[in-house]
Amino acid sequence: MNKLVKTVSCTGMAVILAAAGLSGCGNTLDGTKTAATVGEEKITAGTVNMMLRFTQAQMDSYYAMFGGSISGLWSQEGEDGKTYAESTKDDVKEQIHDMVLLEQHAPDYDVSVSEEEHKKITETAKQFMEDNDPETITKLAVTQADIEKILELYTYQSKMFDPMTADVDTNVEDKEAQQSKITYCRISTAATTDEDGNSQELTEEEKAAKKEQAQKLIDQLNAQEDPAAADMDALAKEIDENLGAYTNTFGANEENEESSLDENLVAAAKELKDGQVASQVIEGEDAYFVVRMDSTFDEESTQSKKDEIVSERKQEAYNDLLEQWGEETEIKVVNSVWKKMELTDMDNYTFKQSEEQ
Repeated sequence: MNKLVKTVSCTGMAVILAAAGLSGCGNTLDGTKTAATVGEEKITAGTVNMMLRFTQAQMDSYYAMFGGSISGLWSQEGEDGKTYAESTKDDVKEQIHDMVLLEQHAPDYDVSVSEEEHKKITETAKQFMEDNDPETITKLAVTQADIEKILELYTYQSKMFDPMTADVDTNVEDKEAQQSKITYCRISTAATTDEDGNSQELTEEEKAAKKEQAQKLIDQLNAQEDPAAADMDALAKEIDENLGAYTNTFGANEENEESSLDENLVAAAKELKDGQVASQVIEGEDAYFVVRMDSTFDEESTQSKKDEIVSERKQEAYNDLLEQWGEETEIKVVNSVWKKMELTDMDNYTFKQSEEQ
């Protein structure tokens, strides 16, 4: 699984939670019990439950932002046959596993939490406990020590990526990253929809008229004093006000590059030199194209691609290390405790603002 680096600041993690719709099932969680172990390290139920409820509240906030609700979400099954509640618990388990592994391997990279950071963690955890009412704290089954543990884990996580990826090769050859920039006009030949909602394919005469527009644009571009600097968008609109020109980039040396651009458009563009306009109309999928090669080697987008490649290399190295450590030191859950932490519509958690804010 691809493990993306996620960091949360002390202030961000120890956000105030409010419990709503508390379940009356009486299945009280003892937060001091061990819910999981990573090697010799024991993780309390309070720590796990807090992480789970933080994730739950994030989901609620996300859905609310778009006017939705998580009602009924937890019992829905995915393609793997697991409910969303089960999948979310698995994700939290993996997150905790990774974070504890990072903490355990921190000494290998001379990474530690400073006294100042420990002080901030303690202050933040204390504030969290004070800002939440006793009922919420009881439902979370969390102690100040649990909050401190979580914040400490996040602190290690934020510090470990750079040293873990320090040896990654950051040299990327121009050929590997080279990006070309084009300007093109797309004239659609796709089917249209009539007043009754029926699909209507273009006739051969209509397609011919579209192709004639494309050829006219080519002729007008080449008639300019400097076709390389000509305003293709303005010239296209002179032919048809609904037409326009667009600028895009693509990998100059990648044969099977995933791209939103039409493959025939890209193939034709690769045959051009800087400033050159394709002499013929390009027939693509449901469209005719006119294209100009602005730059076979676009420095800005090539540098961005280099940065992207380096970032991917580092992420892969980071993921590989975590996977290796995870195989060496697995996470084991205590089922009798783990199963008590349920995600249901009867037990909801949301974020609330501090009165001081």
